[in-house]
Amino acid sequence: MKLSRVHKMLAGVLIILTGIGLFLDSLHIISFGLFDLWPMVLVYFGFRLWGQHKRVGGGILFCLGVIIALEMWFGIGIDDLFGLVIPALFVYFGYRLIRGKTRESDPVVKWFSKKEHAAGAVMPEEPSVAKPEPIEVRSHTRSLPKDSRSSLIGDFHLTSGRFELSHLHVWHGIGDVVIDLSRAMLMTEEAQLNIEGWIGDVTIYVPVDLPVSVSAELSVGDLEVFSNRQGGINRSIMIRSDHYDRAVNKVSLHISLLVGDIKVKYI
Repeated sequence: MKLSRVHKMLAGVLIILTGIGLFLDSLHIISFGLFDLWPMVLVYFGFRLWGQHKRVGGGILFCLGVIIALEMWFGIGIDDLFGLVIPALFVYFGYRLIRGKTRESDPVVKWFSKKEHAAGAVMPEEPSVAKPEPIEVRSHTRSLPKDSRSSLIGDFHLTSGRFELSHLHVWHGIGDVVIDLSRAMLMTEEAQLNIEGWIGDVTIYVPVDLPVSVSAELSVGDLEVFSNRQGGINRSIMIRSDHYDRAVNKVSLHISLLVGDIKVKYI
């Protein structure tokens, strides 16, 4: 069975932690054995079930494995865990209040009907091509994702159907993000796309005629922005298209990732 990129990274992190634990045990700094890793089995299968959309069973196994691991490794019981979680929640919501921005309009990304999708599937390449007639949106159209989209575990793909883009912020804990900007209809002169995450891959497809400004930061992994490639630890890059400042419609793209790969490619 072929492992996904996320599974490979989790396995690699687990192997690194095992090596560090055995090394510290050999120096008599801590007491560590391979049997002490068995709670990670619960975490792994919980993650697998979650990825198969079995949220209840996966969440129970994942949380149980984390709680047992904290008790075994650090002596942190459930009472101590609550004592850590509550301050962390205060810090998190305070951070969200500081970083949050007041929405000036309705959600900027909308899914359209199949009829409109078919009409917008072919992108005009020359100004002489006639524009398609306006098509009504279904009354029950859902606005997904909204200005801000977050997920602890899971993937976020925006690769099919037309969508409006003004300011979109995507945060993910563990998972992959794939966005095709050739599907985007820019609603402002300079659209903003911010992506932040912990573990996973981020892939952005950019039309060759779309002016973009790319700022990418990566702690561990490979970084590829157009023809520029980097690998290792603490990598960053900033690239801006020619005539970006004078372009009428453009996209400012910022990506920040801890572990994984970042790829920004022309299509």
